[in-house]
Amino acid sequence: MTQVSKVLSIAKGEVGYRAKRAPGERPSGHQKYSPAVPGLEWSQYQPWCAVWVSWVAMKAGVASLFPRTASVWSAMNWFKQAGRWSVYPAVGAQVIYGTSGSTHTGIVYAYDETYIYTYEGNTSTSNDANGNGVMARKRRRRDAYVHGYGLPKYSGGIVTADPARKGEPGFTYRATATSTGDSKPSSGKAKRVIVKAGQSLATIAAAAGVSLATVIGLNPQIKNPSLVRPGDEVAIPEKPPSKPTPVKPSRPRTPRFPGVEQFRTGQVNEHVTVLGEALVREGYGHFYAIGPGPRWSESDRRATQAFQRAQGWQGPAADGYPGPATWARLMK
Repeated sequence: MTQVSKVLSIAKGEVGYRAKRAPGERPSGHQKYSPAVPGLEWSQYQPWCAVWVSWVAMKAGVASLFPRTASVWSAMNWFKQAGRWSVYPAVGAQVIYGTSGSTHTGIVYAYDETYIYTYEGNTSTSNDANGNGVMARKRRRRDAYVHGYGLPKYSGGIVTADPARKGEPGFTYRATATSTGDSKPSSGKAKRVIVKAGQSLATIAAAAGVSLATVIGLNPQIKNPSLVRPGDEVAIPEKPPSKPTPVKPSRPRTPRFPGVEQFRTGQVNEHVTVLGEALVREGYGHFYAIGPGPRWSESDRRATQAFQRAQGWQGPAADGYPGPATWARLMK
């Protein structure tokens, strides 16, 4: 089994796992991964998506190929400093989410021209970055939430959609790929149709209700997708893959400002967590080493101050301590 196959096998085997959370505990809950990763034991009850990736790498015997960290932002910079960063997906890559690259992370097991297919820890269909479970996810490649990809230096190389890596040692370019590195097939059985005059692979794909990448993946015998002739046989899915129901991110009702006394040194409460998570959504997650939590910290103050200054506020209005105006803008 190759290194990338081992990583994906272990990641897939965790799908369905859920952290435990007692009433009143942080949303991240209590999970098995933090205590099992040397150096990250302290991260229990913190957002654990990056810890989960570190655990998978350790279990797969490739810990040195991934950053060992609880910080998504640190993971991103680890790959950048190693020269292993790309805006294009790769099989076995660590995907980084969030406008600033600090919100959430997972592992890519396949991609096509439209979507990436991932395994992720601490996620759910209603909460990408703190959802308590390990899941297989499907996301649009060009969604603004997708920041980029860290490319581990697997001994057998890595399959990537990055055209700049063509011909570079250790990289194999493919426009679409699965965990085996082959073109990504559609789910379901395939049937064959005969190309008629005036048809192209694109029109055949449209008539079948699937993407062009799906049809190309089912027809490896076609060397030039732009050139098909009447009478050629083309495989298409027997049934179009079902379209997922769009999931709108759940947004709670705007919480009322709890009072300035909740955001002071020594305070530990849920309002601090809500504030921190709002700051992360606004792109200030890089102020946090491991993500926001219930204890008011200097990271919270600095992130709040940066947000206040971005509003054009100065002096006492940008002291890093949230008042009603700061709260209202963050919670809109």
